[in-house]
Parts: sequence; structure tokens; C-alpha cells
Amino acid sequence: MKRKENSMSKRKIRFIIMVSLVCFIGCQGLLSAADKKAQKEQAKTGQAAKAKAIDTSAALDSTHPEVEAGFSCNDCHEIKLDAKTTATQVWLSGESPGKKVGEGLMPKEKVWEAVVKIIGGKKLESKTFVLGTCMNNIPLTTTAEFTLDPVKKVLYGFHEPGTEKLVQIKNNPRVSLNWHREFENFTDFCCIQIKGRAELLDGKTPEFEKVLIELLPYESGARVPKDATPEQRELRLKQFRESLKKGFVISKITIDQATMANYEFASAGFRRYQRWTR
Repeated sequence: MKRKENSMSKRKIRFIIMVSLVCFIGCQGLLSAADKKAQKEQAKTGQAAKAKAIDTSAALDSTHPEVEAGFSCNDCHEIKLDAKTTATQVWLSGESPGKKVGEGLMPKEKVWEAVVKIIGGKKLESKTFVLGTCMNNIPLTTTAEFTLDPVKKVLYGFHEPGTEKLVQIKNNPRVSLNWHREFENFTDFCCIQIKGRAELLDGKTPEFEKVLIELLPYESGARVPKDATPEQRELRLKQFRESLKKGFVISKITIDQATMANYEFASAGFRRYQRWTR
């Protein structure tokens, strides 16, 4: 009798173990299917959730995923500058020597007039800027001549194709430019920093010739004879423009922000630092 009971108990135990195994395998199958579904969804929507934007004071903590050596924060995150805490912002609108908060600001239209006065306008009023570009987190600065369209608030440059700065602009259109007047002391400074977005115009673009005619000082390169008639001059200029279309590129930089430091502003009761934004 006891042997029969023991035999029945063993069969019950085996049955329970078998049922448990079947349930476990079934659950694993369901989990695997769910995982596959999640993977498919992830493949449709791209990578995992995008890294959140952070500010410059953010620090790496223990909850952060492991980071490969050589990676920096801006490889994954958008980094936001807190302009309220920068020295520049203090000089622009904060409490600074001789000025209370918000005091000494120029009206926006007057600020743009000052931009035009400092960097000039069309044709021979072009100026040489330091141009900053960046690609793969590697910055580059070069010098280049730029002409301002004071109405559209756009800068135009004239370049040979294939240079490093143009390759960088193609890959990253965000640029920065700087121009300053030579000075010997800090009572006679005048400089301007520009942030903007660049695009490249080749000779096939209708805008290319229009920019040449209306803005850029290309005429000096045409070598028009002094005794040429108006018709001869126009023909020579047209031929020269056609040749430029084949071998040059125009950069068009839309100005988003222009920050000026000009000692002369103080004489009119304004702050020495002024900023224009589009």
C-alpha cells in the first residue's frame, strides 16, 4: 500500500515538473517573440531614444550608460548655453560698470545700422573676415573676403572649389565669422562676431551671376581696357562672368546673430556691446 502511494506521489511530482517546464518554455517563447517585436519596432523608428539636451554644467554620474574612450558629451547630446550667465550677456544687458540692468540698449534698427557701418556694404566695401567652420568636432579658421547685402542681411564670399573650408561647410553649414579694426589700446576698439548658416552656390545656380553683378567686386579681375566703349566693356564683363561660373563657388551666409564691441557707442550713451539677432 505504501509502495503504491509512493509511486503515485512520484508520478504527481513528475507531472508538476513537466507542467512547470512547459510553462517556462512557453513564457520564454512569448518573451522572445516580444523581444523580436520590440527589435522590429526599434528598427522602424531608428535607434534607441535620442539623448536629451543638456547644459554646460551637466556632469557624468553613475546612472549614465558606459561611454567609449574618446567620446565627448556633444557627440550624443545637444549642449545648451545658458547665455544669462556669460560675461558677454552681462556686458550686453546686465548690471555692468556705469549701466544698470537693461540700460543703454540700442533699438534693433539702430543696431543693424551699426553693423552696416562697421562691415560695409556692396562691391569695394568688402572686408576680410576670419571664418570659422567645423566638421567631426575639429574646428578650422581661415581668412576670406566677404561682401554684405544690407537688405537681406546676408554675407557673400567668393572661393576656389575644393578647399577644406568648403568641404566643412557642405557637411556642417553652421559658421562663425569675426572682423576687427586694428587697435593699440582699449579705448579705441571695434570688432564684430557673426553667427550664421552657409550654403554654396555654383555657376549653375541663377543666383550666382546675380550676386556677381549686384554685390561682388569681380570687375577688377575682368581687366577691361580703359578706352573700351560701354558695349565693349559689357561684353568683356559678360565673358569674364561666364569663365567664373566654371571655376569658382560663392558662399552665401545668412546672418542669424551679430555681436559688436565698439568703444564709440559709449559716446552716444549706449553700451559698448550691442547685439542684433534675426
